[in-house]
Amino acid sequence: MWIHFVWQHEQKGLGDAVKCARNHVGNEPFAVLLGDTVLESYTDTPVTGQLIDVYNQFEEAVLALEEVPKEKVSRYGVIGGEELEERIYSIQRLVEKPDIDTAPSNLVIASRYILPPEIFSALDMVQPGKGGEIQLTDALHLLVQDRNMYGYHFIGRRHDLGNKLDWLKTNILYGLKREDISEGLVPWLRQVLDGETSH
Repeated sequence: MWIHFVWQHEQKGLGDAVKCARNHVGNEPFAVLLGDTVLESYTDTPVTGQLIDVYNQFEEAVLALEEVPKEKVSRYGVIGGEELEERIYSIQRLVEKPDIDTAPSNLVIASRYILPPEIFSALDMVQPGKGGEIQLTDALHLLVQDRNMYGYHFIGRRHDLGNKLDWLKTNILYGLKREDISEGLVPWLRQVLDGETSH
């Protein structure tokens, strides 16, 4: 197995970051995993593996989906579509950070994608938006005009690492799951909560 490391020399958006991998992907489908999010699977199959299973069924783009409270839809890319079978949706449209009243659903894109190589042609057509950024959601919106696209409401939980507080909470949660760490972490947390601050 080879690992390729590619620099995105300017912050031009997620779509531009994906374009940087074009020469390494070639003509194969590929996975995109955003590093500011950890997806915890509630099954023996990791979330990316769950998406690959759906891709193998339809051989089209698959996006991880998460259901959020309606008041939070304006923070995410939101899909509009219909449920084909349990947890699998046919996507007809995508809207980036819509108003609460105009959001097509409360199913949002959850930082994991299985994409066909045709996404690069769609990215080439996307015009830079706010801040000169090329948005992956805009390219997906173009792609869904010409071919099928699917969403999978994954079995698991999303942990946001995009801000300091949630990063810290996630580390504590995963520390509590590990026997070799929780043995010392739990008593220390209890000491902190009781007002004792010694290490």
